[in-house]
Amino acid sequence: MWDRHADSYRRLLDEPIGWFTTVRGDGIPSTAPIWFLLEDDDSILVYSKDPSVRVRNLRANPRITLHLEGDGRGGAIVVVNGEATIDDDTPPANDHAGFIAKYQGFLDRYGWTSEYFAAEYPRPIRITIASVRGD
Repeated sequence: MWDRHADSYRRLLDEPIGWFTTVRGDGIPSTAPIWFLLEDDDSILVYSKDPSVRVRNLRANPRITLHLEGDGRGGAIVVVNGEATIDDDTPPANDHAGFIAKYQGFLDRYGWTSEYFAAEYPRPIRITIASVRGD
């Protein structure tokens, strides 16, 4: 999948903020910014508050999109389509070295510890990537 989308892959590794869209029970999309980690070639890890609209929506409908900022002129678009599940087998954020390494600068700027982040965002969500649009 990534041969055609090498630039999208790099951006998913590097960019700190994604826009995560779930679908409410009444069919209306709900989009919010997230921190995320591309863990392997076909999954993305997100940590969420719980209770939250996001978690409630995913329990009813696992279909999601995640997109990255474009270049402001309609280019550099990356959109991931997939299914997301609550993944309670994943360790909390403060025990996930890769996630904390990616966001340590943000944690420092906000004055947060990794333990604080894990307590505020305790619910691990795993996105299984079905398709990528971009490049």
